[in-house]
Amino acid sequence: MRIATLVASLCLMGSTLVNAVFSSPAFAATSDVLMQLDSHGADVATLKSDLAVLGYYPKSVSITEHFGPVTSHAVIAFKTDHRDGSGDAVTAQLFSNIQAAAATARNEALGQRIVEKAKTYLGTPYVWGGTSPSGFDCSGFVQYVFKEFGIALPRIAAAQATVGIRVKKADLQLGDLVFFDTMGGISHVGIYIGNGNFIDEASTKVEIDCINNPYYWKSRYVTARNVL
Repeated sequence: MRIATLVASLCLMGSTLVNAVFSSPAFAATSDVLMQLDSHGADVATLKSDLAVLGYYPKSVSITEHFGPVTSHAVIAFKTDHRDGSGDAVTAQLFSNIQAAAATARNEALGQRIVEKAKTYLGTPYVWGGTSPSGFDCSGFVQYVFKEFGIALPRIAAAQATVGIRVKKADLQLGDLVFFDTMGGISHVGIYIGNGNFIDEASTKVEIDCINNPYYWKSRYVTARNVL
């Protein structure tokens, strides 16, 4: 009787131990690993590209599908900077975080390029219905600049305000579209260039204006969209 009880107790202890091991955070983290040193595959190449965008993977090193020492170092550096654990193991969550950070960085870089291109048209005269560098109206100017980067936008400001993602005024980033009510409803659009300013084809020419200008733009501001 005592032997049977002992055997049953040992079985119960063994079952409890196995469950504890397999349900522990350490085991869960290990089972969730997508990549680590010596892994291969398309995800490795994606990881490298994203880390390169973020400045962790050297742009001078070719992108391959092999997870080598350079990639290991880059992952560890990213984890250290973001306080996201140690080691070079890449879990699904870490991979997602890196992809999201890289997407944001790419948008910021594209926004900067769009702003720089828009500024090359400063002084271009206003032409009603104009859609070319010989003369723009406000929406024609925005449509033309974004088209140069492969981004198609509707023709008029009110329609442009329906695409992309809504952005809060406090969260404006370079390249966001800003919209104003100048004659009833959304009727004017410009491109945000930072520091509370935007570039737009105003009543006479392409110029830089302040969103919070108390004499005009501040009271007419309506919304903003990110279309990158």
